[in-house]
Amino acid sequence: MSLKIAFMGIRGIPKGYSGFETFVRELAPRLAQRGHDVTVYGRSYHMEGAGDEYRGVRLVSLPTIRSKHL
Repeated sequence: MSLKIAFMGIRGIPKGYSGFETFVRELAPRLAQRGHDVTVYGRSYHMEGAGDEYRGVRLVSLPTIRSKHL
């Protein structure tokens, strides 16, 4: 049985900004290889040039501001 899996709250992949991004970068493609539909939602500023797919994982860029401060 294949699952639809979404990762949210990260800056983006394939770059490894922190432990969570590294975790998602390693886990998401492995889940996709097992036949699951995996989507990673990241911040547009950090996912520039990443494309629409990374190792079988769908990438979706969400519009954000450039700074974490308002």
